[in-house]
Amino acid sequence: MRRALGNVNEAAVDRYTLGHASIGVLYGLARLPWWAALGLAIGWELVEDHLKDAVPGVFPYSTHDSFANAACDAAAVMAGYAAIRALPPLPRDR
Repeated sequence: MRRALGNVNEAAVDRYTLGHASIGVLYGLARLPWWAALGLAIGWELVEDHLKDAVPGVFPYSTHDSFANAACDAAAVMAGYAAIRALPPLPRDR
């Protein structure tokens, strides 16, 4: 049986990629500037493996992310952010 997604934390795209994109959507809804969203996405990926070592019980999969997975997770955050920011603003009540 073939799996649609790769191994968690190993493959570039895994079951948590959509969750990372959802975080980007929240950043977009919060109207963060693009550089803040990017900084948070990269910052998380830089500290995530250290947190997995320090408190592995907090993570469902405490294995370290591959470079490809971390890069795609950060890209997914920015894709979610860009998708929301590309939408026209909602009309305001007058």
